[in-house]
Amino acid sequence: MNAGTPQMSGADLTNAQLSLAANSAYRSAWFAQAGDLIVSPVVIPADLLSFIGATLDFDPSSLCLVVPEASRQSAILDDCTLLSKTVVERIKRHIRRKSAWGMYPCYSTEGVARLAAILGIPKTGDDFALQRGPDLLNRKSHFRQLATSVALPLPHGSVATDPNGLFRAVSSLRSETGRVIVKLDNGAGGVGNVILTSKKSDPLPGARDTRLISWRSFDPDALWSEMTTSSCNTIVVESYHLARSLFYLEYAIRDDASIVFINSGNIRLRKSTDRSERSLIWTGLELPSDLENEQWLTAQAHAYRFVALARDLGYRGMINIDAIFGIDGRLLFNEANGRWGGGSVLHNIAVRLLGLDYSGCNVVLSVRNVPSPSFQAAHDRLVKGGFLFDRTRKEGVIPLAADEKAGTVECVVIAPDRPTAHDKQHRLLRSQRSHLQPLSSRPRAKAALPRAPK
Repeated sequence: MNAGTPQMSGADLTNAQLSLAANSAYRSAWFAQAGDLIVSPVVIPADLLSFIGATLDFDPSSLCLVVPEASRQSAILDDCTLLSKTVVERIKRHIRRKSAWGMYPCYSTEGVARLAAILGIPKTGDDFALQRGPDLLNRKSHFRQLATSVALPLPHGSVATDPNGLFRAVSSLRSETGRVIVKLDNGAGGVGNVILTSKKSDPLPGARDTRLISWRSFDPDALWSEMTTSSCNTIVVESYHLARSLFYLEYAIRDDASIVFINSGNIRLRKSTDRSERSLIWTGLELPSDLENEQWLTAQAHAYRFVALARDLGYRGMINIDAIFGIDGRLLFNEANGRWGGGSVLHNIAVRLLGLDYSGCNVVLSVRNVPSPSFQAAHDRLVKGGFLFDRTRKEGVIPLAADEKAGTVECVVIAPDRPTAHDKQHRLLRSQRSHLQPLSSRPRAKAALPRAPK
């Protein structure tokens, strides 16, 4: 569970990125299967593992969890920690019990490839990872370079490596739509992006800040100083297009070099209730995407060319690509990432509960920031309200992971169609919000989380 490493997000992580990495570890525990060894930067709560086992029908006591001491002060499982003598020895002691092992990292770093070699777990693509090849697929500047080589439709833009280049790029792009987006090369999750606009605007998707500016007063030195870090001095500047649809496509490049489509989903955002907030709130994903057939086929045809290029370069693993259909109907690709995507866990859960063909007769959506003081409290409320996922009916709500510092839980809603899924989401949020205060102010008996049969 090596999300948020320097290769993925740079060495200068914000508090928001650190929090995102920690919560990513909790939700990624849903990948687990019986007998797995999980290497995590944080301790996965026992009640969460118990609930995962009960929901996905395996014995959670068969899992082994390795949490390096060095990472307990951080949410990041970096290569140095992963290759430390104590961690390697702990892993070796466990894997001697079985002969057949595979490795499933969030990000194929050099350290992951070295660990595989030490443990004798060969994997196609490790030579590419040893040379830090996957970094090519996780930089916005590299994405533009690689995407151009396979004729992906991109917003007009350029790469800047100093304030003068930033000024030239903004000056040449600002007239196309009246909006320009400036992206830090390795700023994951949109936290490194700023939108500049000469038109009064509500917060727009894809950035941490939407700024109304006068082009004549644009100060490239100030923005450069604000955005760049000691570990990243490259900026991507693009014309910004308003979107009708925001979506992603996810693929797996297997060891035999075959390309498999995994899933596609809508990226869901909403305005903050705080009117001073300059970014939209990411509320979750919705699988499958609601693209029309012609849009879907067009996006797939383009995306496949990029994935095939990544395959030919030597990359093996998960890869996801973000794109939009603009309000003018144009398809534009924004970025790609060679790692687990936000929908990877949702897809994994859906396949295990509903079957490989779930997208033909089900809708799966994630609901972030559901108010709850704990995972246990969220579970109890779902049981009491009749929301909890029912295996027989194959619909309901699954609590995914808790962020107790924020007092929220991420949930997964499974329903037979979009209207039903949206209705369940609405009732879920209304129920949790209306009961949050009474639940926290009066004692009540706790219902134990279900445990998988021994």
